[in-house]
Amino acid sequence: MNISNINQVGKSILFATAAILFLIVPVNAEFAIVLEKLSPQPVEPGQDLMLSVMLINENVDANGVRLFILPDSPIILKNENDRIINEGNIIKYGAVVETYLLHIDPRAVSGIYEVKFEAHWISNDQQRETDRTFNVLVRGVPQLAISNITINPELISPQDTFNITFSISNEGTGIAREVQVSAATSGLPFVPIGADTKIIKNLDPGESIPLNYRLLVKDKTLISSYSIPIKMEYKDENGKNTSSASFVGVKVLGDAELSIGNIKNEPQNPVKGDLVTITMRLENSGNGDAKSVKVNLDIPFEGTKTAFLGKIKPDDDAPGVFTFYATQSGDIPYNASIEFEDDLGRHTVKEELALNVRDTNKNGIIIPVIVVVLVTGAFVFYRYRKKK
Repeated sequence: MNISNINQVGKSILFATAAILFLIVPVNAEFAIVLEKLSPQPVEPGQDLMLSVMLINENVDANGVRLFILPDSPIILKNENDRIINEGNIIKYGAVVETYLLHIDPRAVSGIYEVKFEAHWISNDQQRETDRTFNVLVRGVPQLAISNITINPELISPQDTFNITFSISNEGTGIAREVQVSAATSGLPFVPIGADTKIIKNLDPGESIPLNYRLLVKDKTLISSYSIPIKMEYKDENGKNTSSASFVGVKVLGDAELSIGNIKNEPQNPVKGDLVTITMRLENSGNGDAKSVKVNLDIPFEGTKTAFLGKIKPDDDAPGVFTFYATQSGDIPYNASIEFEDDLGRHTVKEELALNVRDTNKNGIIIPVIVVVLVTGAFVFYRYRKKK
């Protein structure tokens, strides 16, 4: 290798060394800002964070040294007096350590945030500065909740179907992953119609999604109030399984159904002018109590035409008794108006009926006619036998 080639190699090495030094040591970087402590990492929203840095003078004596801290907005400096610290003079190779107490905004979402430091000083009668940025990892915690709950229809009874609609939202600061929301009806008198578990891939902080479940109330369900658990299972940003539950209140109401079981008349075949007693037995074939039961007869006779039966429980009956004088004859149409109250409200049921009343005058003529016919027949028969 000749001298010219050696010189070329030497120049190349020198150039490369200078380039490396240029990359490692910034221009005018007489101070170094070194991270001493950052804890905890990652940090959750709402938590405090401790950060320590060392300011090292690597060159000549420096005067008027000031250290600035400039954190991103979700990171709050707890002592505002620490935002600018006057270090005064720092001799060559001298160093100072500053410790900061920071707080993470509870509303901060997961992400990487920056804390920037700037150092300003004077050396050789010149104003100089350098800066350094450190990353803070904030990892939020998801928190699921339900709201805006509606039951449709609002009034439900055994054998009814109804819809539960609500919004599931992430009120936390981290992403909820692989979310499963279930209406847990085991042990309750409700049967899901369709899927009872909804799957949500991801639910970001502040995000809300509406969900709907359709359920059937079992027959013979006890009239009462029930709480349906809404179970939520998901993974947080660390992959940890988390579960929680909320409750939807449902009230099953009693639905009474009244009808006339049988009617008994006394006398069985009334005649005009008779005092008639009607015993009407009402049956409750529903699943709730019939309360304040009252029956009115719309019939053109004077007497007791209203009966108060009180309460009739499911699968039970009660009699209503009515008395009046039958002042008309023939097939007398009349209505029975049944009024009662159950958990669903006030109801009225009407039944069209008829009462057959015989006419006393016609009955009085029929008997003498029959007697005359019989006597006449006997007399004719006797005379005819006598002639023979």
